[in-house]
Amino acid sequence: MTPDHPMPTGQRMHAIVHFFIQYIHPLIQAVAPVLHEYGLVALVGILFIENMGLVFAPGESMVVAAGFLAGRGVLPPLPSAVAAIIATTLGSYLAWWLGDRYGHPFVIRYGRFVGVTPPRWEKAHRFFTRFGPAVVAGGRFVVPLRQLQGYVAGSAEMRFRSFALWSSLGAIVWVISWGGLAFWLADQIPVGH
Repeated sequence: MTPDHPMPTGQRMHAIVHFFIQYIHPLIQAVAPVLHEYGLVALVGILFIENMGLVFAPGESMVVAAGFLAGRGVLPPLPSAVAAIIATTLGSYLAWWLGDRYGHPFVIRYGRFVGVTPPRWEKAHRFFTRFGPAVVAGGRFVVPLRQLQGYVAGSAEMRFRSFALWSSLGAIVWVISWGGLAFWLADQIPVGH
């Protein structure tokens, strides 16, 4: 294909779908066995812990695998999506509370255990202060921002109501985007290796 002869729309859509399948298939393979075994308990637990920022857990992989398994009839679609949104949001709320309550000294003291050095923290704090709500909503799609945004928002003194609104909206879009994509493509994604 050349700029003078673009790819037909149907072929473009097929290429995009193929790209996404190639991208999400390894994510599904990584965590689907855990979800298949433990179901929504694993989904909620891992997303809550990840969004608390305690560990860099496979949040996207969990949401993608849950969408895939829901598309295949293994997990219930609506309860899976709602559970993922609630766990993601509540984990971030707890991180905000910790950031608000203990702030900068807490993150500097314990952040090193998850790779948050003082220079990284200062850079994140400046960026957050400047772009606040957009960082909270859009940060769901950026690792490690997803895991750290609650702490940064709390220590940057973002009001909880604003944080809760933007965090919830970001969680809804994040879960529906990743989980919905896997749900929609579930029949086209190969099972196994």
